[in-house]
Amino acid sequence: MKMSPKTLRVHNGLNQLSVAEYLNLSLSAYQRRENGIVKWYADELYLLSKLYRVNMDIFLIKKCHFKTHDSG
Repeated sequence: MKMSPKTLRVHNGLNQLSVAEYLNLSLSAYQRRENGIVKWYADELYLLSKLYRVNMDIFLIKKCHFKTHDSG
């Protein structure tokens, strides 16, 4: 199951500023990540997983792409 950092933040009753400070980010930098404008760094996701006590995999989309070979 994939969960967004925003979903976990709201579920845990935290505001954006407190999580931004935990990650050592400005509020605007945190908001850009939470809104999908900027991608998260792996170390930020790791810290979020520790804050929310979840496995880091919860933030990752599991997809497999297969190459197709055209025999014609």
